[in-house]
Amino acid sequence: MTNPKHQLPITNAPCPMPNVPYPILMPTQVTVNPGVVTINDGSSFLVTASDASIDDNQAQGFFVRDTRLISYYEISLNRYRLVLLASSNLNHHTAIYQFTNPQISTVKGNLPPGSLLLTIRRDIVGGMHEDIDITNYHSEPVEFQLMLAIRSDFADIFEVKAKNIIMRGNTETVWQDGVLTTKYRNSSFIRGIVTEPVCSSSQASYANGRLMFNVVITPGKTWHSCINFTALANGDVLKPQQTCAMSHATAAGKVSDEFLTKATKLRSSNADIKGFYQQAIVDMGALRIEVDDNGHQFWMPAAGIPWFMAVFGRDSVITSLQTMAVYHEFARGTLVRLAQLQATQLDDWHDAQPGKMLHELRRDELTKLNQLPYNPYYGTVDTTILWIVTLAEAYSWNADLSMLDECQSPIKNLSKKAHKLIGRM
Repeated sequence: MTNPKHQLPITNAPCPMPNVPYPILMPTQVTVNPGVVTINDGSSFLVTASDASIDDNQAQGFFVRDTRLISYYEISLNRYRLVLLASSNLNHHTAIYQFTNPQISTVKGNLPPGSLLLTIRRDIVGGMHEDIDITNYHSEPVEFQLMLAIRSDFADIFEVKAKNIIMRGNTETVWQDGVLTTKYRNSSFIRGIVTEPVCSSSQASYANGRLMFNVVITPGKTWHSCINFTALANGDVLKPQQTCAMSHATAAGKVSDEFLTKATKLRSSNADIKGFYQQAIVDMGALRIEVDDNGHQFWMPAAGIPWFMAVFGRDSVITSLQTMAVYHEFARGTLVRLAQLQATQLDDWHDAQPGKMLHELRRDELTKLNQLPYNPYYGTVDTTILWIVTLAEAYSWNADLSMLDECQSPIKNLSKKAHKLIGRM
């Protein structure tokens, strides 16, 4: 038994050493990318400032297959910048931005501030779809030019992150039949972006690097235009889905919904715990990227939004292990994709050895031209053993013999490697 004399008394008395400064513990405020809006669908993603703009000197833009297809975006009325009211993600692949106008000089006199409500809604659906709506709350008709300055630098994702962009290749832009096409070529590496205004209340024109619309709106009415951004990547055409502010479902969105339906449910009397869990499930659904296996579709977790929406080794297998109790099928896509990319020969440039599992796979320009080793890169010491651990754990949850059959060849390759290593000892 403890001697009561050796116990400290529990009282409400002040601190016995008032001259010692004790820190006051306050709640920590956590912010993630303040002033930035990020959305994605699979490995296509968009990073903008909160006012919908894209600055080519910042790590912002519309990225497809590790290449920045839109590097600059600015919207204005008669070249006046708009006043931001609010902006937010609606879900992982949709964002909305709302603005009003400052005082604007027009051909019909000054337009008072706060006369217009302008809404931009963007959806990443392979390509990108944009809805622009302008409502006139002024008592008189308004007339102005809506201007969209859009540029493309086709920068490599690694150089965008490092803010050290080196110009290469050749870029050309063509405006024809109301469609703006910008293409980039560097040897065998080809990327492009097709910008097409559709469903517009007035016809678009293009000059001096800007899309322009002559807008006339009577009181209480709304002007509308859609803009489709179609991505081009070495012969592949990634078209956006025509949404026009209507609800829709993307391929990644459908799988995310399936994930939410089939994932382990959590019930708790603590609303905060339940909310945290549900948000974590939603976030995990947004991280999934497609894996094709002999015509069958699987999904695996990417390493993170926005800069790591690519096939990774260690990150994906650890995530699969940690979410096994939530959704054990999450691991299957990871196991299959890493098995597909298992190294078969010695290659010092890629740090590859027979049987080794990859660290990272990229599709950017520098990698495609073999100036970076990420196609794929095997410089990791833990992915291979983690792949084996994940395979065993996944089978203990799903008892799926077909999954073991698919992974049989990679296991044999690892066994051969192990025998060679033992033989050298």
